[in-house]
Amino acid sequence: MAESKDDNTPNKPGGSYRLTDWCPSAAEAQQRQRGRRVLWTGRSVIIVLTVMFVGLLGRVYQLQAHPGEQIVALQDSQAGTAELAAMRGGLIDRTGRVLAATRVGYRLFCDPAMIEDRADFVRDVWFMLGYDPSELAERLSDMSRLRYIVLDQRMSDEQVAAFRQAQEEGTLPGGIYLEPITVRDYPQGPLAGTLIGCVGRDGEGLEGLEYHWEQRLEARPGLYHFMRDFKRRRMWVNDEGYVPFEDGENIRLSIDAVIQRIAEEELAATLEQYNADSGQLIVMQPHTGEILAIATFPSYDPGSFGDVEDEQRRNRPATDVFEPGSIFKPFVWAGLTEMGVIAPGDLIDTTVSGAWVMPNSRVLHDVHGKGTISWHKVLKYSSNIGMAKGALRVEVEDVYDIMRSFGFGRRTGIDLPGEVGGLLKMHDHAGARSYSHGSWPMGQEVGVTGIQMVRAMSILANGGVMVEPRIEALGAGKLDAPDATRQRVISRRTAEATLYAMRDAVVDGTGKKANSPYYDLFGKTGTAQLPNFDTGGYYDDRYVSSFLGGAPVDHPRLVVGCFVKDPDRSIGHYGGVVAAPAVRRVVERSLVYLGVPANEGTDPTELAVERYEIVE
Repeated sequence: MAESKDDNTPNKPGGSYRLTDWCPSAAEAQQRQRGRRVLWTGRSVIIVLTVMFVGLLGRVYQLQAHPGEQIVALQDSQAGTAELAAMRGGLIDRTGRVLAATRVGYRLFCDPAMIEDRADFVRDVWFMLGYDPSELAERLSDMSRLRYIVLDQRMSDEQVAAFRQAQEEGTLPGGIYLEPITVRDYPQGPLAGTLIGCVGRDGEGLEGLEYHWEQRLEARPGLYHFMRDFKRRRMWVNDEGYVPFEDGENIRLSIDAVIQRIAEEELAATLEQYNADSGQLIVMQPHTGEILAIATFPSYDPGSFGDVEDEQRRNRPATDVFEPGSIFKPFVWAGLTEMGVIAPGDLIDTTVSGAWVMPNSRVLHDVHGKGTISWHKVLKYSSNIGMAKGALRVEVEDVYDIMRSFGFGRRTGIDLPGEVGGLLKMHDHAGARSYSHGSWPMGQEVGVTGIQMVRAMSILANGGVMVEPRIEALGAGKLDAPDATRQRVISRRTAEATLYAMRDAVVDGTGKKANSPYYDLFGKTGTAQLPNFDTGGYYDDRYVSSFLGGAPVDHPRLVVGCFVKDPDRSIGHYGGVVAAPAVRRVVERSLVYLGVPANEGTDPTELAVERYEIVE
């Protein structure tokens, strides 16, 4: 029997369906509705998050491109910059002994806000470090509103050690701290103080070589940038803006600390013996131009430069001009001999009376009349009359050219601040020129510096060749100055003739007190009256007493100049008495120290140099 069909039920392949199969149940409808809500909610969340992200990006751009004042302040507080410390260059002598160096030291400071009881703080710091309690109390009371008060700009090593010990023991009072700083040290103390100079608290050179070579010695600190967290701790360093530090240059001087000590000792002893106002003593190698010692008095300790007057810090061999007197004669003598107008053996009448009237009616005097003597003996006995008669064989312009050729009237170019060129002027008036014609040959009407005089004598000791004086060492193994700094002034023959005339002056002339049994010295004495700038003319009882020489005469190793201003005339004032012995002692002690063989048959062991005062 055929199966009955419902007209309302469609026929489907494989079976039949009810009407309810086409109408979802309530549960299904609810589930579908829930799905649509989730979908729309998800879409809404995505849209909101997208808008927020775009807004966040916009805010980030706004903060970076146009931040507000508060944001800028916050950024500045989170970012930091720090300095990388660098060391100032050092100064060492020619053998490597340290003359000036930089090290790390400590500054002591306190934060009053961290001090619970100021009276207890003052007492504890007094007991611990030895500072004056009244000064501590006053400093704290005067600066009560500050958070940073310096108690000591530079602590001693002993005070730093006491601070560290208290720190370890837990007895350190609250509110007191150490701050590392760079400290300039001078291990040799006052040795060569005016030459080396000093630096200020900011580490900048103020005087001497510290000032002159500031660009070479200067330390150039580095720099880096970093970020902090909210506790102000450093988190990382930014690569951008990093600047590496650069230490200053270490410079080797031509100075030998031992010879410098010898020069200072002998100069000080001479000034004390003759109660002199001031003095200079310079030691130079004539073949290289290197200055081995440059002693001045008064001097000072660079480590305590604030305790002395400006007068004591002046480098007199380069800045002080004086009238040389008879130590100037060898250069005019050599120049006239080189010109061929007179020879060492030619005779000149210097008069028996010791007085002679020049063609311009000016009267010249010698201390002792020698009568007719050779040109060689004119220099040996330092005859003013003989020098003037020799100079009158040429024009006054020729004498002027001789002085200029020996470097007078212009700076030497040595690395010393404040160097002057001296005084050398050719007058326009014929009468003044005639007067100079007689004055110049005996060292009057000319102003010189100690450096100029030593360089000029080095020309004679170096076979007639001028070299530039220098404070910086040439370098190991250098026996002569660079060719570019060498200039021939006179012939070797003339230079040797001048040296041997000065050798006779030491053996049997005005410089007898410079004669040494150990080394054959040559030299020239000078006793020049000090000019009176208030009244014009010269003082009758005030002098510059000088000696300029060197040794050994056959192969000069050293040239030494000693210039003593205003010795006590009642004790002694002649250059041969005051300055010559000092030069002799400096030459003897220095040549022994340098290992130069003494004269045959002599034993200079008594001159052995004590080196205990030199910091090796």
